[in-house]
Amino acid sequence: MPRETIMDAGTLPPPLALDEAEPLGGRSAERWIWFFLAVGVAARVIRYALRFPLWEDESFLAANFLQRGYLDLTGPLDYFQVCPLGFLWVQLTVVKLLGFNEYTLRLVPLLSGLASLFLFRHLAGRFLKGTALVLAVAIFSVSYPCIRYSAEAKQYGVEMFVSLVLLTLVVEWWRRPERVGWLWALAGLAPVAVWLSYPAVFVGGAIGLFVGWMLLKTPGSKVSQPSARKAHGLQPVGFVAWLVFTLALAGALAALYFVSARHQGAKSLEIMQRAWGQGFPPLSEPLRLLGWLADAHTGEMLAYPAGARHGASTVTLILCLAALIVLARRGRWAMMALCLGPLALSLLAAALHRYPYGQMTKFQFFAAPAFCLLAGLGAAVLALRPIGGRRLRPATVRFALLLLMTIGLGSVGRDFCFPAKSASAMRARDFARWFWFTADYDGEVACLKTDLRESFSPLTFKWGLSATYLCNQRIYSPRHARGEPVAWERISLEHPLRCVEYRAGEFAYDEAARDRWLQAVQSCFVLVGRERFPFPQVRDKNQTARALDHLEVYKFVPRTQ
Repeated sequence: MPRETIMDAGTLPPPLALDEAEPLGGRSAERWIWFFLAVGVAARVIRYALRFPLWEDESFLAANFLQRGYLDLTGPLDYFQVCPLGFLWVQLTVVKLLGFNEYTLRLVPLLSGLASLFLFRHLAGRFLKGTALVLAVAIFSVSYPCIRYSAEAKQYGVEMFVSLVLLTLVVEWWRRPERVGWLWALAGLAPVAVWLSYPAVFVGGAIGLFVGWMLLKTPGSKVSQPSARKAHGLQPVGFVAWLVFTLALAGALAALYFVSARHQGAKSLEIMQRAWGQGFPPLSEPLRLLGWLADAHTGEMLAYPAGARHGASTVTLILCLAALIVLARRGRWAMMALCLGPLALSLLAAALHRYPYGQMTKFQFFAAPAFCLLAGLGAAVLALRPIGGRRLRPATVRFALLLLMTIGLGSVGRDFCFPAKSASAMRARDFARWFWFTADYDGEVACLKTDLRESFSPLTFKWGLSATYLCNQRIYSPRHARGEPVAWERISLEHPLRCVEYRAGEFAYDEAARDRWLQAVQSCFVLVGRERFPFPQVRDKNQTARALDHLEVYKFVPRTQ
């Protein structure tokens, strides 16, 4: 393969072509690209439209939008959540305008996921063409993490979109360095990016180093003629734009820390660091460190188009390594720096125990574009290689496309067959749909926590599955969805009062305080019945159900009747 010294040119080289006789090119490549983009759009929209029940991780964050305002979200979050303030404000705005339900909570991630599809196709087209471009777009379109986080009420889909926007802007500047407006756009968007995405610091930091390196190392910087310097985009305004971008990135991070992040960290950082334990490199044990690096790079982090822990993503790692070898042989070091720079900064943060690396897909989801770009290039490299002296290129490429098509359509089929993240989440929503509507129709229902402000187990509403209970109550209780108070005047023998208490079996419970509350209530009402509804939760691989949590329902009628 010929070596391309792109640093001598100082601008983005033409899209990488592996072979002049590629089986995919021109209109054929475009047709395949549009097919996989259509599959990607369908997979994301269908998963969103199926209205998966909120699962625990979504509920932990969504519960913070039930009672809080914009200023309240700057403080420590309930359920020990850590989330950038900009994303919190965007979500709260959507909830206030459109209501609180699965669709509104996932609307912004969906729009980010759909926009990411077409933005990635544009970005990939700057680096690749032919078979490599088709495979990269196909992998990005059908990858399970990209589909999942486009329809999940968390910040990860937005983080990936922000990463794509920043990378696209810097690549457009790299393509035409004399157009310094791209650097000014980066400087203007840097604060927005950081407030929407904590990992934008890694992407922005890598971009800052990349732009500074390009400005300093490009031979045009040594040219004294103004016209030559302008042709390379190295006039003083270019350095000023780069400096403003760097300061804007650092300033936005500092402002976010003092306004919000430090409050979240004070409450949650210690707990998060314990949960992130496997995502920190064991620097003091060299042999264990090697095993940790191997496990991190063959696990969930590289699950594109699919993968899992304990080496299940080894194939993707092989594809990425094949791509890096090709880029190194052709001298495309700048492209490698853009792809790997954010990961290097993320690994540094993990070494400082400030951010996990490789533990779960979501933690490095901001790097999904780089992984898919490299995996597509690596797949093309292996597919176009002769096997045993025979050129099986069209057959191997068709097989790769068929496999990716199967993964994408299979993802859609799986979502139709089982539209939920877990069976526990589905059961919790099914119960809420039945209970809140039926109880509200048959009497007046008051939740001890949300309506009466009573709780006899302080830890119950600080951690655990109570978040799912609160979110489902807001969505499926007609009165709570309308934001109306308890209608005490309607309570009668025919329309009794039901007080609902959520109890978590794993947390301490003050029975004496509960008895005192019951005694106080019975000064005006008569307790005529109690019901108990267990919530079995699957907590192990053997699908063993344990009834840890339950609802306690107290039925009252007026004492005067």
